[in-house]
Amino acid sequence: MLKKAQATDKAIWIKLNREFMEFEIQDDNLWNHIDKAKDEELGEVFDEALETPELITIFMIEDRGKIVGFANLMTIYSVWSEGRALIIDDLYIDTRSRGRGLGRQTMKEIENYARSHGYKRLQFQSEETNPQAKAFYTKIGYTPAAMSFYMRYL
Repeated sequence: MLKKAQATDKAIWIKLNREFMEFEIQDDNLWNHIDKAKDEELGEVFDEALETPELITIFMIEDRGKIVGFANLMTIYSVWSEGRALIIDDLYIDTRSRGRGLGRQTMKEIENYARSHGYKRLQFQSEETNPQAKAFYTKIGYTPAAMSFYMRYL
């Protein structure tokens, strides 16, 4: 179901990221600047990610022989978890493939990957404007932590 991205996955990763971006910017939230990115720029991001596996891992999500989503993961060192932590930066499954347990299976596989690679914690964030994501993550056993997310684009 999950497979590490390879250079040959670039075009489908860009296409799926475009779909994800369209979903994310529909409520005019803080990510709305990203839709101006060109496919070439996204391709460069993909290439750079593949060149830095110690920092970024991209998984492609397959169902019935077809790539239907992706998970972009980042590695950090966390004093609080006393070691490396894995952050799910983005997780997207196309709308036509939802409701069949792929999200649950993807999360299990990411957890197994993290455990088998010595990560001490798995973390991610979900926007308040995405009630389906909140319901899904709670249903599969994740607990939200009340925190504020601060950022500045540089």
